[in-house]
Amino acid sequence: MTQVLRILIIDDNPGDRALTIRELRREFPHFQPQEIREASSFASAVAAGEFDLVITDYQLGWSTGLEVLYTIKQQYPNCPVIMFTNTGSEEIAVEAMKSGLDDYVLKLPNRYIRVPAAVRLALERAEIKRRATLLEIRLQGLLNQLKLGIFRIYPDGNFIECNPAFLELLGLDSLSQASAMNLLNIHQYYSILQELPPPQQQEQEIQLQRADGRPIWVGLSIALNVFEGQQVLDGLIEDITSRKQAEIEIQQLNQTLEERVRERTAELEVANRDLAQRNQELAVANQDLEAFSYSISHDLREPLRAIQAFGSILLENQDSESNLENQQNYLQRIITSTQQADKLVQDLLEYSRLSRTEMPLQSINLSLLMIQILRQLELEITQRQARVQVEEPLAEVTGNPTILIQVVTNLLTNAIKFVAPEVQPQLRIWTEKRNQLVRLWVQDNGIGIEETHHKRIFNVFERLHSYEVYPGSGIGLAIVRKGVERMGGQVGVESQPGQGSRFWIDLPIVIDVNP
Repeated sequence: MTQVLRILIIDDNPGDRALTIRELRREFPHFQPQEIREASSFASAVAAGEFDLVITDYQLGWSTGLEVLYTIKQQYPNCPVIMFTNTGSEEIAVEAMKSGLDDYVLKLPNRYIRVPAAVRLALERAEIKRRATLLEIRLQGLLNQLKLGIFRIYPDGNFIECNPAFLELLGLDSLSQASAMNLLNIHQYYSILQELPPPQQQEQEIQLQRADGRPIWVGLSIALNVFEGQQVLDGLIEDITSRKQAEIEIQQLNQTLEERVRERTAELEVANRDLAQRNQELAVANQDLEAFSYSISHDLREPLRAIQAFGSILLENQDSESNLENQQNYLQRIITSTQQADKLVQDLLEYSRLSRTEMPLQSINLSLLMIQILRQLELEITQRQARVQVEEPLAEVTGNPTILIQVVTNLLTNAIKFVAPEVQPQLRIWTEKRNQLVRLWVQDNGIGIEETHHKRIFNVFERLHSYEVYPGSGIGLAIVRKGVERMGGQVGVESQPGQGSRFWIDLPIVIDVNP
């Protein structure tokens, strides 16, 4: 039959109670929570005493975690108490630990998983304390029934006298048997005592072997005296076998506890590393979400407002004898705004896809890839009368062909677009090897970028120019950065206003697996 674990959950916040119960349920499927929200229910729970452990917040509307701790420990000294809070302090934690608190866990989003581990550790410590207490009670009972063996012996090992308890402790039948077996190794102690200053006595715990071969631990007290003009050794022995066994058992229990603590610590370290990685991924996702939110609230609403405005003008003038040319102009602006919104949505979807899609990597011949890209851009290159110089041969890299085509296409399109009026776009493309990386360069004779904007332009929806001057969604370079990073590379730019730009992409070099 599975034992039910009964836990008091003392917290004003229902959400925190629910999260705590959820995490505990994962570790202890059969646990029975009792939620405490006010003083009356706490008093009733304490009076009933039907709980095995207490988890309490520090700041409560009707009390504090310290008062809860004092109340529980006063009536149930052996009941584990864990404080799970974000309103305490180091001083409060120290005071609580001095008052018997079993654990102190900070209430942070990534710390709820620590509560089950703290509960399990507290229960294990309580069980060890209970067993140790039972051992101490047993040991005390044995000490109360203790029999002392008293003896007197000559330095040569011949016993003069002893009491019956001495013979019983060592399993002897007679004084002569004791002398013959020399179980105490008297010669050794005589040599030691002779070297000591008065009083010549010694106490120690030793392990002996009884006459029947059974080992026994004894506490030995022995002194060098003079009896009837001769040196003798007077002593007593006390059976401490049970205490020694208890000490060994407690030591083993402590070692077991230490091992479990180390195991739990290692598990928590692994969990913390996983949480750190998840937090980092969440931070990146939040940045993307903020960018998406900005786009919806600003960039996407801009063309929609234009559509609404020009549509309203057409609606108001539909019955008037307005100039047909003006109406056509309004319709053209509506179409342009619609196309702008559609391009923005498409780029948003493309950027989102880059964050989620699988990214298989393979060897890519950049020379062949560049031929394919320039063929796709042939119409745009011809319309803008752009000159593209590719310095062959281009190196091979490791990447994803589909993503790399998109990345390079965005760079070339920007290089053709962002030039001063009446200037013929001129592009130069080449590669160079850098240790285990290949750097692909795309140089243009465009308008250039101020150094303060070199990192900003790779963020989502960062535009340095108005849509009317240089149309676009402001996502192109963000797609470049996201795609390159997904392939294990980096991207950057070298540029000055009026002096063109040199964009670069670092990707892993192709490793020959068959040397």
